[in-house]
Amino acid sequence: MNRTTGEIADFTVHSSVSAARGLWFRGGGFTTMGYAAHQALADADLSVSAYKLFHQMCAIQNRKDHGLVIVESQVKFAEQVGMAQSSVSRSLKQLADAGFIYPDGRNWRIRPDFAFNGNGAAQGQAVQNIPAGTPDPYAPKGAQLTVIDGGDDSDG
Repeated sequence: MNRTTGEIADFTVHSSVSAARGLWFRGGGFTTMGYAAHQALADADLSVSAYKLFHQMCAIQNRKDHGLVIVESQVKFAEQVGMAQSSVSRSLKQLADAGFIYPDGRNWRIRPDFAFNGNGAAQGQAVQNIPAGTPDPYAPKGAQLTVIDGGDDSDG
């Protein structure tokens, strides 16, 4: 606006960034995952439904209580994520068994050292609150060696 004449000038801003790239973070919030987390998710033995549910949970997590996914009822939760209730039930079990999520009362919480929406200080506090016994999604998969008592350690 020209302060002397009161005329309003209309102008257009041009950018070298394409419209598609400009919409990448549309909606404001986003969840961060490190490279190791992406690898752990790729290596996990999960169904397609479990992958879909995990990503839906990342999208709908509570922004004020980092990682909390509120589940009013499993029927409503299934409707919210656009999946059948039986698929949601199986997928929640798979994700929990793999250590990507853990129960928090009747709700679920995304493991904060795996995927997190918030700052580093909040993440550090959330990591300290992971319940003991929660499976570690970063643990190596596959055959593990088991030591059996009674073997012969001699070289001869």
